Amino acid sequence: MKFDSRIPTARLDKVMPTPPHYLMGQDLICLDNEREIFIKKIFSVKPKKQRGAVILAPGIATNGNIYRIDTNGKCLYLDHNSSFANLLASEGFDVYIYHPRYTERVYNRYVTRHCKDSIYYKKNYRAPSELTFMELVHSELPQLIQFVVNHSGNENISWIGYSLGGMLIYAYCMENDDPYVRNIITIGSPITFNQLFIRIIPYLNWSSKALGLEESSFLGTISENLVPLTRLIRNLPGWFVKYNLLAPFLFNPLNIHGETVRTLLGKIVEPIPSSLENCFSSFIEKGFPSAQNYSFYYMKALRGLQKQDKRFLFFYGPYDVLAPPDSVYLAHEIISPDAPNIIKVPSSGHLDLIVGLNSKKHLWIPTVEWLKDFAVL
Repeated sequence: MKFDSRIPTARLDKVMPTPPHYLMGQDLICLDNEREIFIKKIFSVKPKKQRGAVILAPGIATNGNIYRIDTNGKCLYLDHNSSFANLLASEGFDVYIYHPRYTERVYNRYVTRHCKDSIYYKKNYRAPSELTFMELVHSELPQLIQFVVNHSGNENISWIGYSLGGMLIYAYCMENDDPYVRNIITIGSPITFNQLFIRIIPYLNWSSKALGLEESSFLGTISENLVPLTRLIRNLPGWFVKYNLLAPFLFNPLNIHGETVRTLLGKIVEPIPSSLENCFSSFIEKGFPSAQNYSFYYMKALRGLQKQDKRFLFFYGPYDVLAPPDSVYLAHEIISPDAPNIIKVPSSGHLDLIVGLNSKKHLWIPTVEWLKDFAVL
């Protein structure tokens, strides 16, 4: 693979690519006026065919490593194609995993320790206090997309957004007919959040902060194995972990491995900054987008996506209470009503849409096949 030496690169993963997929990882630091975005690139050094660049955007309260959870619930390994990110890379896509700036756990566990080009190297990272939905849409997404275009050398980019990751690209494309983003796949992404989402945010935040105490101790140098609650979660039986009080709101316990839930709690769940939480609360109270409070304009702008040269694919879970099927149907009806491009992932709630027992068959593989048909180099 060729890399542009002018673009900051933290390091290549120090792991020899193994057959048959020959996958590698690369740390990328995207910096613009003190606004830093961490990106993990996954790619094959011996692809069967070059298929272009794909950005993977996570949901709210999660980091991009959710795309690296494999079918057994393990995470971050490159010696297989049994995670969503690895499957895409093994098929020849250059995968850019986006970690939004609210992902404190990724920064304090990894970036501040290993990425010397980061402005936060050897420092304790805190999500920016001014970070809002509109800040992500107006500043972070343009920076991210331009970086991926430059780094990949490809002007036709595909976007896969889970939950908030899909909502961000809806809002971005409403205001920007971006010539680079050609294919958009959204997974459990409504056009607005419901009251239930706001009500469970405090519980998600408490869980994430309790499980991530090591990030704020000794500037993140203490081992997470020494944190009692983290160690306790790892030692609990899988059935106990997945049948927790929040389970009915987050996933279908019958459609997810206990090991996957442990990984989600220990490595994926992220605290939501108060600025972002307040922003979402305002969306619900005043209408989306709350800054202007004009739902008519918003719906009209969404319909404007029909005129853009983009292809859309929508996934939803029949048991998703955070992004109910009707909310995804509405997004489909407004954006591309005439296309048969909406797919149900059987038995899925919200989190198990992307990392559930049915995800590989009913979401990962259909996504790869769809992108093979439409990705343009």
